[in-house]
Amino acid sequence: MFDLAGKTLGKYRLLDKLGQGGMAQVYKAYQADLDRYVAVKILHPHLIGDDEFAARFKREARAVAALEHPNILRVYDFDADEGAAFLVTEYLEGENLKDKLRHLGCQGKLMELAEAARIVGALADALDHAHHQGVIHRDLKPSNVIITAHNRPVLTDFGIARMVDASTITGSGGTLGTPAYMSPEQGKGEPGDARSDIYALGVILYQLCTGQLPFDADTPYVIILKHISSPLPWPRSVRPDLPEAIERVILKSLAKNPDDRFQTAGEMGQALQAAAVLPQAASPVALRRSRLPYVWWAVGAAALLLVLFFLAQPGAPLRVALAPPTPGAAATALPPATLESSSAPAPTPVSAQGAIVVLGLEGPAVAVDTWLDPDTPDDKWQAADLAHLQGPLTPDRLLFRFDLAGLPPDARLVSATLTVQVGLWGEASFPGAAVAYRVLTAWNPITATYNAPWSSPGLMAGWDYDATPLDIVPMPDAGWMTFDVSQAVIEWHEHKQPNEGLVVMMSEDSHNQAHHWVYMTEQANPADRPTLRVAYGVSP
Repeated sequence: MFDLAGKTLGKYRLLDKLGQGGMAQVYKAYQADLDRYVAVKILHPHLIGDDEFAARFKREARAVAALEHPNILRVYDFDADEGAAFLVTEYLEGENLKDKLRHLGCQGKLMELAEAARIVGALADALDHAHHQGVIHRDLKPSNVIITAHNRPVLTDFGIARMVDASTITGSGGTLGTPAYMSPEQGKGEPGDARSDIYALGVILYQLCTGQLPFDADTPYVIILKHISSPLPWPRSVRPDLPEAIERVILKSLAKNPDDRFQTAGEMGQALQAAAVLPQAASPVALRRSRLPYVWWAVGAAALLLVLFFLAQPGAPLRVALAPPTPGAAATALPPATLESSSAPAPTPVSAQGAIVVLGLEGPAVAVDTWLDPDTPDDKWQAADLAHLQGPLTPDRLLFRFDLAGLPPDARLVSATLTVQVGLWGEASFPGAAVAYRVLTAWNPITATYNAPWSSPGLMAGWDYDATPLDIVPMPDAGWMTFDVSQAVIEWHEHKQPNEGLVVMMSEDSHNQAHHWVYMTEQANPADRPTLRVAYGVSP
């Protein structure tokens, strides 16, 4: 193809040629009606000679255009007319990952492991989203990854191989995929599936961590043969300081047999992030330091609540009585971080003129919780001290239920709050918020899975849980979240509705890469466990 800079293609004025590959030329262009710059990718003419090309191109391009993810290049428009087929995408300033690796190599440097995990984790999230939509990349490589000016990895060229069709490429003397990143099954001539993308992402992870490709040779054919039959050079033999946990992620993603690899890109991304940054993120010292502001906020809120209640009771003196603890229950008006102070003075007797009682419920004797994991939808509940909360593309569900037998039958509810401790799942998290709802469908913590007993996997709003949120709370990097669940406790205690517990999930407007750990009932330290605090008035 000759240079088309200066030409007009439809409503796009082609400006500068940005690059050229085996399948297309890419131009920076201007779209006057929307006053914006775009990128126009024009496929090479020899790839579009098939009589069925136009229909196939539009079908595949439409599927790619439907992908909406911060780490996938947005497709705005596509067309095939008069011997020209082109895609119009968002225009991003930045450099591709191939150039970034070359610059590091020229300086004799390796990429920081945290940066490698961040990039590959974002790409895994993007692939997981695309795979769930039935779109497979099939040509994943560093030159198809843009690192934007704001350091955001963005995956490009989704579905190009399907658009032009394997037979068209091979018939024209081309290769479906890039040999250095091709899975063994692709090297054997098979079309591959989502696990082929996982293999290519594993090659990229190997390259980012070690500074070199796992297999190289003088000819593409020999490289393909090595992917099919040669043993993988151990990553730690190339980079001895590579943590063993990261090496295991690389080895699993690069298994010769697709059945031995991670079966989803999301599974690979989670394993990598846990291997790379979980020990630092879950540091108890760091979490204790970070939760202090939330502790003082909770203390102040509790004090203000008590003052307001008694101001509304004419002639009632300000007295607070703590209910005697029931088995497995901790009676306290303070956050979990200050539980040790609750064992000091004996509880104040209930005054003849009434009092507020704060009943704190935590621990296995009075609470059950479970994590419904979309990545392992058929796994039954098992005791776990940490649960993952991510959203909204992979919507984890956290279920909590507390035994309210310690509440007197005539208790007048003042407030009820659910407090949970959270920590970063990775090195950092994008913005997100968690929402609490009242569960309507009965569940057994021993048998509950993501698929059952719910009417649809992961629970259905309005059927398995009340569609009206009880409370929504921004996710801190680490510390405490407190949900107002008063309405749910009123329904259970005063209106005698079945207590099926609470479900916590990420809000729909949360960033897809908002990842957190949530501390569950199995935590050894009672101060770290989810706690339900019910404040109620008692009659004189």
